[in-house]
Amino acid sequence: MFHIIPPGTNIDFLGRAPTFVKVSLGLFVASVVVLALNGLNLGLDFAGGHEILLRFNKPVQASAVRDKLNELFPKVDTSVQSFEVPTEADKTFYLARIERSETFGQQELTDLEGAFKTKYGAAFSRMNYNPEAGDVVKVKFVEGATAGVDLSKTALASVVESTNHKVRVVRQVGRPEQLQYEIQLRGVDTTLVQAMKAADPDVSAVRVEFVGPTIGRQLRDDGILAVLYALIAILIYVAIRFDLYYSPGAILCLFHDALITTALLSLLGEQFTLATIAGLLTLVGYSINDTIVVFDRIRETIGKAQGTGLTEVLNRAVNETLGRTLMTSLTTLLACACLMFFGAGTVLFSFGLIMSVGILIGTYSSIYVAAPTFKFLRERFAPKEATATKRARQAKETVVV
Repeated sequence: MFHIIPPGTNIDFLGRAPTFVKVSLGLFVASVVVLALNGLNLGLDFAGGHEILLRFNKPVQASAVRDKLNELFPKVDTSVQSFEVPTEADKTFYLARIERSETFGQQELTDLEGAFKTKYGAAFSRMNYNPEAGDVVKVKFVEGATAGVDLSKTALASVVESTNHKVRVVRQVGRPEQLQYEIQLRGVDTTLVQAMKAADPDVSAVRVEFVGPTIGRQLRDDGILAVLYALIAILIYVAIRFDLYYSPGAILCLFHDALITTALLSLLGEQFTLATIAGLLTLVGYSINDTIVVFDRIRETIGKAQGTGLTEVLNRAVNETLGRTLMTSLTTLLACACLMFFGAGTVLFSFGLIMSVGILIGTYSSIYVAAPTFKFLRERFAPKEATATKRARQAKETVVV
């Protein structure tokens, strides 16, 4: 039978543990410093703003799109990412992100409201704009004061267009007698498309998405809570499945793996999105699975190796699971490499990157974080009576022999 690790392999992992524990502490502290100084490159999901997928019928450099974004929106964060659509390989796609809390500035809203007051006078009641709604404004008219006033969709659209805005759709909302209308405007997507026509007259926005600032904050908070709840659930599971000597090592592994991976994403400038949260949760599940396998073999080996030193027992358990760990990690890494290669320019690349980094760090932490932590807790806090009884039994057996 083929063995990736020959039977009888006895690598002294725990003998090297003090050195690698220092390495892990160094990486942990460095990750905290990186996140404190560099922060996270929050994507549209958490920061709020517009995400526009531009399609060009001829090759256009990303720098041209980036320069135009900086020119149009100099006071907000923008980014450009190449995007691939397999069904339209002859086209050029770029994903433009414009992070802003509001679609329209206060002056634009003032001008728009003034245009309605000028046109309708006393018949006009008020205009409402909710930043969470994106490119939508609502106008309301005074009931009973609109006799002979043209409230057709065409008339309302002409008022908006007099302020140099383009109308996407006008519709009446609520009950007919309320005289309330919702006007959806052509926002930053139209501005960007018009500006890029110099590079390609046939450019178009094939997808436009908007996330409001409050929704962004809520998604961010929910994402953080999801990771914390997962860690708490894992802590409880390990405490019940094994004992309290095992649980801290498992949780340290998860914090270790998730924090270092997040810090690396920050250094690389990768955007932190909902897909990133999904990747981190998958990473947490993969890491705890590998740690549980090692812990299960440790518990099994301790039960059979009466009289054997704890360090020797831990080394034996880690060596016996090493083949399984390497096979699992290598096959999963292969799948992640495929995601990164074939999913270039999509969220699959970020997911594959997170998992690739996490697999390497998770395999390392199962050996050099989880096992040493268990050893420390077992030697430091194990009941002294049980240890004394065990030594007396060993001495008695030696005398009998």
